[in-house]
Amino acid sequence: MVAFRHVSHGADSGDAVPCASCHTHVPDSLILRAGTAACALCHSNQVSGRSDRGCTMCHINPQHTRATSQGVQLPHAVLRDARVSCTRCHYRLSSGTTAVSRERCASCHHRRELARADSVLRADTTHAAHRTVACTACHEPIVHRVVAMSSSVKLECLTCHSLRHSPPVPAADSVPDSSCATCHERVHQEEQRLVLGLLPGDSMRPSSMFMGGVTCRSCHVAEDRPPPAPGASLRGTPAACTGCHGGAWSGILSRWRRGYVRRRDAVNSWLATAQRELSDASPASAARKLQEARSLMDFVDRAGPLHNLAMSDRLMRRAVTLGAEAYRSAQRAVPPRPQLGPPVLDGTCISCHYGVEEAPLGVDTTTGRTPTHADHLFRGGLSCESCHAVGAAPPGFAGRDWERLRRE
Repeated sequence: MVAFRHVSHGADSGDAVPCASCHTHVPDSLILRAGTAACALCHSNQVSGRSDRGCTMCHINPQHTRATSQGVQLPHAVLRDARVSCTRCHYRLSSGTTAVSRERCASCHHRRELARADSVLRADTTHAAHRTVACTACHEPIVHRVVAMSSSVKLECLTCHSLRHSPPVPAADSVPDSSCATCHERVHQEEQRLVLGLLPGDSMRPSSMFMGGVTCRSCHVAEDRPPPAPGASLRGTPAACTGCHGGAWSGILSRWRRGYVRRRDAVNSWLATAQRELSDASPASAARKLQEARSLMDFVDRAGPLHNLAMSDRLMRRAVTLGAEAYRSAQRAVPPRPQLGPPVLDGTCISCHYGVEEAPLGVDTTTGRTPTHADHLFRGGLSCESCHAVGAAPPGFAGRDWERLRRE
């Protein structure tokens, strides 16, 4: 997974890298091998994981596919198009330091000679005087490997769940996650797939919360409360929203849930009608499309739609499209589609104010009615910008972050 040109390796440092700096003999082997420790020693800043620039210096165009902790296939080739940075998933990519202790020097130099050195020599001066000495003779090896992963990719059971269990299990420090997976295999696969936005036949569309670095614990586990009882589901806490975004976001979680239930029920009712009307004389293709639509709706419900509102909204709309295609396959007129309001897209009003359609707007002095946002968004087909001025950063967003999101 590493690519570079030998002919130019080290050219930017002004001094070519000798072959033996990377390739060493393993005892009883005739093959010169290069290990990652040799790379990491010179490129310690790049392999630290502090920025993607260091990653792409060697991992130019990764094409490999890895499975997440829940068995979701994650092809790295799609990450660039989805603007998912390497450091969004990978943390702590190296261990060790480039510093050289005097004890290492003492293995070759007399201690009295070292005592006369009143300061540490510059690295370029020291390297020039030790051209025939292997790097690891002075430096401890730096290990370059993935030490930690995002919880959205690698779930660790005990970070959220307690060990209250029947039958009893051993103490927490002796139970690896693999032991949990023996019985609870891939229990969070659908949630993980939705958070990452990885669905068959679609481009990767990760959740904005995943892209922002929100972990599972950030929303589901309150610091001042014990883990849930065995068998109880983890539900997001409203305090998690206000803890990051401030009091202006109070109640947003319940609004999102109401907004989803309203749309889900409308789509399910519409699909149920389609199932009844097309059950007798429809061709097999219509039945398959309706089955696919039902599967999408069931998936969103099981995966927890709030894990990725934009993708959940997209899947509900796809289910309606499949239902319409089923009608056309049966050569039947497509009835009026369910009202879902404007699509949920990152950076739009509805991406945060999802579920606002039931909020009252005050009494209309002309008609005496008390309209709701639903009158405008659903029945009127108006966008938020039709009434509201846009451009100002919403609560919880720094101005610079909001401008970047709008540009993207």
